[in-house]
Amino acid sequence: MSEGFSLETPFRDPFKLSELRFGSGPLKVALVAGLHGTELTGVHALNLVAGALRMSRVQGQVVLIPIVNAHGVEQGTKRWPFDDRDINRAFPGDPSGSAVERIAYALLASTQAEVCVDVHSGSAAIRELPQVRVPLSGAELGLARSMQLPMLWRRAGDRLEATGLVGAWRERGVSAMHVVGGRAGTLDVGHARTLAHGLLRLLHHLKVLKHAVADPAEALVDTTRQGVRYHYSDVGGFWVPEVRVGDRVEPGHLLGAVTEVVGGQRVEAVRAERAGIVMSMRAYPVVHARELLVRVAEAIS
Repeated sequence: MSEGFSLETPFRDPFKLSELRFGSGPLKVALVAGLHGTELTGVHALNLVAGALRMSRVQGQVVLIPIVNAHGVEQGTKRWPFDDRDINRAFPGDPSGSAVERIAYALLASTQAEVCVDVHSGSAAIRELPQVRVPLSGAELGLARSMQLPMLWRRAGDRLEATGLVGAWRERGVSAMHVVGGRAGTLDVGHARTLAHGLLRLLHHLKVLKHAVADPAEALVDTTRQGVRYHYSDVGGFWVPEVRVGDRVEPGHLLGAVTEVVGGQRVEAVRAERAGIVMSMRAYPVVHARELLVRVAEAIS
């Protein structure tokens, strides 16, 4: 492990951007997690990848940065804890700017690779099926499919804004992908393992690793925005799910119900409108009207 960048911070140890580098030669792949301090599933996924790389012969160079917002992880806060700014909104950064701008600038400098992946979790309220999000077309499609994650979500202009890490990578002409899985504030060990295996399949596809992942891949749902059905609450109450992320459902399948917070009487039943796979599920049960409960994705050819 090496220290790519350090920064003095008030009232605690200095901030350090810790890097794990494997192999030698030009930097081919950069994997990043922990931009948000509460998104821990990606941190564990990259640590699992690091464990596999230690036992492998790496062709070219791979850099892993499992935790960017180290002080956010320590404090359990999504944003940089000293000024509540989002590091993922500070790119391309500024070497003479604020703390988050300097961190963003240093992170970009450490990840000048051919292929880059930014790993996130869902929000604190939503659990996400492991998935990779890419634009509708381009070099990333083949790379994303090689990961064989449960879902590939093609979206128009996905994360192209320069304020985000993936957008900043793409502005440099890099093949960049946005990977999501699990829920913020918790460690989803199974999802972390799925993400890690997908990242290792990507490294094998890029010929960075000689041997493929032995574990069988999960069925891939390849979809677009038109293939995703959003289910919102009509009323406020207590959300009680009847399915989990990854479950396959048919039209009319009961996804869950909104009940009274006190008393438990059902006030709304939520049913699938189309066949597909549950890709997102409300994890925090207290909801207000018009909040997202479930997303169901269908395969789009």
